[in-house]
Amino acid sequence: MKQRQRLDKNGWVLALLLGLLGGSAPVWAQGYNAVVVTELMIDPTPVVGLPDAEYLELYNRSTQPVSLRNWRLTMGSRTVTLPDSVLPPGSYSILCARSALELFRPLGRVVGLSSVSLPNAGATVSLRDARGQLIYSITYADRWWPVGQRDGGYALEMVDVENPCGELDNWRVSTDGRGGTPGQPNAVRGPNPDRTPPAVERVEVLAPDRLRVLFSERLDSLGTLQSSTFELTGRSIVQKTLETPSFRAVTLLLSAPLQEAQTYTLTVRQVPDCLGNYLREAKMSLGLPSRAEPGEVVLNEILFNPRPNGVDFVEIYNRTGKYLSLRGWTLGNVQNDQPANFRLITADEVLLPPYGLLALTTDATLVTEQYPTDRPRQLLEVPSLPSYPNAAGGVVLRDAEERIFDRFDYQETFHAALLTDRDGVSLERLDPAAPSHDRTNWHSAASTVGYATPGYANSQGTRPGAEDGFVVEPEAFTPDGDGMDDYAYVRYTLSAAGRVATIRIFDQHGRLIKNLVQNQLIGTGGEVRWDGTDERGELVRMGYYLLLIDTYDARGTSQQYKKRVVVVRR
Repeated sequence: MKQRQRLDKNGWVLALLLGLLGGSAPVWAQGYNAVVVTELMIDPTPVVGLPDAEYLELYNRSTQPVSLRNWRLTMGSRTVTLPDSVLPPGSYSILCARSALELFRPLGRVVGLSSVSLPNAGATVSLRDARGQLIYSITYADRWWPVGQRDGGYALEMVDVENPCGELDNWRVSTDGRGGTPGQPNAVRGPNPDRTPPAVERVEVLAPDRLRVLFSERLDSLGTLQSSTFELTGRSIVQKTLETPSFRAVTLLLSAPLQEAQTYTLTVRQVPDCLGNYLREAKMSLGLPSRAEPGEVVLNEILFNPRPNGVDFVEIYNRTGKYLSLRGWTLGNVQNDQPANFRLITADEVLLPPYGLLALTTDATLVTEQYPTDRPRQLLEVPSLPSYPNAAGGVVLRDAEERIFDRFDYQETFHAALLTDRDGVSLERLDPAAPSHDRTNWHSAASTVGYATPGYANSQGTRPGAEDGFVVEPEAFTPDGDGMDDYAYVRYTLSAAGRVATIRIFDQHGRLIKNLVQNQLIGTGGEVRWDGTDERGELVRMGYYLLLIDTYDARGTSQQYKKRVVVVRR
């Protein structure tokens, strides 16, 4: 070991001397992710404590020195060539414009470039060696910065250099008082291993004989092309290509074109991510997209008054049995009673499946965090949304041919009268077939789902002929954590939206044990679960318990239901 360390040290010293003398430095450790970008300062103004200049930081993860001579750095649409320099193993190098060299010299090893220009809105940053081989790539977005730090002065830092393929989950805004740590170990550094397998986010139909499968994270190129399998019902896969530099999408060439009005199943197996976590199997339905007609896709849910630091979302619904492509579709708002300010939803062939829902937002991760659910859902992150004012406004959906498909003019007063706080509460459409302009066709989402249902079925809806009722299932349950009958579910169906409910649990002596639901707006269908604990979080004793359910609406109509449940111990 000591001999190897001595050789490594001698090697990089020799490389450094050769580089300084203008000779040809040895070229080592140029595998994928051998050298990574570990820090990005895209907007240094207003200055927090560092020079007023953009910079990137490189880190050599390998055990060998690396010559950066004639390497190419791409920042969005701009590419620059790196000059002669050697990056020792385990070392950092600051890349900045030559005009800022002297400002950064006191901070560490510096390499001056003809220019450094990192787009504020987001871009892909790629590093290639002198032979054009991709060494590292990262795609950042302005939403990676918290809202209060997007005005400038703070760098993005990689958390764990042993997880180089990590994206948003492995980058944080610097916590250093200067706003960044160029040339030094990152302030946010720490272990952040990736143990999660990749997932299929969506499948796009690029052409009748070509598919594009988009994954949730970067894939291992060799494993994806050699060991993974892609199977499509009724067709053979004759070629698969992994897109670079993202390594997140696989293009499939089919043996024969898809036929319209048919549903196909794509099965994906044994797909590894960059660090070797395998997606064992996933199945996705798809079809050749058909032409949509106005009214076939409608607005289904709107959040225009998000929580503090939250974002808006708009949900759309496909009322037909056809697959539809959203490429070129736009969302707009209303100004002076006219549709205006349209924003592109997607330039990709995003499929909206038959009777499918899709929530559109600028920050899918934040929406998922603020409205958690264990139900499958579909969200699409869009570059931007028009402004949707809190008090009143309009939402307009338009296809690629600029035909208006739906319009909803809303007011904050459309929310349920019994709501005490409207922040973060969406308006849900009750009936997709009823007119959008009918205010009685919209209602506040239920509290039991967290006041919004982005990307999955609405909590409020019309239920013609439905009878009001509550049931408890199972009638006897065992809250012992063994995975069998650990919860009692209070399931309900209501004929109309707008009910507020209180559910109290009493023991057989009439003592109040727990307020399961207290004056909460509930949907026209749903469930609430009891885990067998009291108000202090302690498990209750075995025996019979009474559930007293009271509901009322804005008109003062009230109903009461009594249900029984038994807590059992094994």
